[in-house]
Parts: sequence; C-alpha cells; structure tokens
Amino acid sequence: MLKHQVVREQLDRMLDGLQVGDPFPAEREIADMFDVARETVRQAVRELLLAGRVERRGRTTVVAAPKLLQPLGMGSYTEAARAEGHSVDRFLVGWTRLDADAVLAATLQVPAGAAVIQLERVFTTDGVRVGLETSKLPADRYPGLPENFDYRTSLYAEIRSRGIVFARTVDTIETALPDARESALLTVDARTPMFLLNRVSYDQHGVPIEQRRSLYRGDRMTFTITMEDR
Repeated sequence: MLKHQVVREQLDRMLDGLQVGDPFPAEREIADMFDVARETVRQAVRELLLAGRVERRGRTTVVAAPKLLQPLGMGSYTEAARAEGHSVDRFLVGWTRLDADAVLAATLQVPAGAAVIQLERVFTTDGVRVGLETSKLPADRYPGLPENFDYRTSLYAEIRSRGIVFARTVDTIETALPDARESALLTVDARTPMFLLNRVSYDQHGVPIEQRRSLYRGDRMTFTITMEDR
C-alpha cells in the first residue's frame, strides 16, 4: 500500500469520529501527526475531497455532509432533489438573448440567426451551491418566458405547463474543471472536480425543446442510472 493510501485510511478513521462542519486539520498538522511529507498528505486529502468526505470553505477544510445521490433521467433536478427530502433553491445569474450560430441552430433545429433565450442559474441543495445550469431555448417557442417565469422553480415544469411533452433526451457526461468564473459562482476552488452534463431534450415529435449545459460539483454529487433489458 502506498504512503498516501495509509494516511488516507487513518484520516478516514479520524473522520468517522467527527461531525459535519467540524474543522479538518491543516496539511502541515497532518504531516507532523503522521511524520510524512506534505505531498503525501496532499494526495490523501485530494482523495478525501473527491470522495466528498471533506470540503473546502475558503482557506479552511471541514467535514462534509454525505454526497447527494441524483438519479439521472429526463426529469428536473429540482423535482428529484425535493422528492428525496432536500431543500432546493436557485438564484439567477442572468437572462441573455442570443442569435443562434450554425452549431446551435443545427442543435435546436432553427434557422441560423434565430433568436434564442439563454437562462443561467446556480442551484443549491441544503444551502450548498452544487451546480451551474445554462439552458438555451428557441425564443419563438417560449414567448414571455423571461418576463413570466419564476427562476426559482423548475424550468421543466414551466415547459410542460405550455403543453410541451418531454419524450427523449440525449446526454453526454464528462469530467471537467471549472474556469475562474464558474469557480466564483459555485464558491469552490478551481481544482474542484466537476461533472459536465450536456443535454438536448426532444418532444414526442422529435423537435428539440432545449439545449442544456450543467456543471455539477463532483465532490458533492453522485449520479445513478437504472437500466432495464426490454
């Protein structure tokens, strides 16, 4: 077993005796405690961060709450999290009017230059900022959306209320690191691992509903998917 793995196991046992929000020892203190190099400690702590056992708050590290378990499906994150008993909130980053370039026009099946509404929000779960969501929708399909939609609620519910049916999604998921702006909006270190979900949703007629880019904190989220053999 490598040195940092030995330290990680000892730190895991230490964490078992601490409460959520308790301060976690600094790297120098851990290095002295176990008589190991700082780089060994950094590797061990990096694994704890990725596992969601600790989290950074500014310059301090504290014991983290368990990761949020999020089923991956066509539904809204807001609806799924609330169904699991979590408190969910969103705050508005901004609405933007765009002219669709060739790539976005092809994705949304609209003419190049068509008006597109972009909605960007940060969402929180149990008071923690866990994701940054950017939705792009054809403007002519959603008249009055920026003026009438309550951004703190589910966009999927709003779309369904307009008689639009979600029939299919195409998702791609990859790992990423946040840029400086994304780090600031999510109040995380730029080294925090992220899940990047890109989604295009379609109605029952195969017409695109929206294109969505969601950036989720890898240290706070775990995704699950259920598949059945038909």
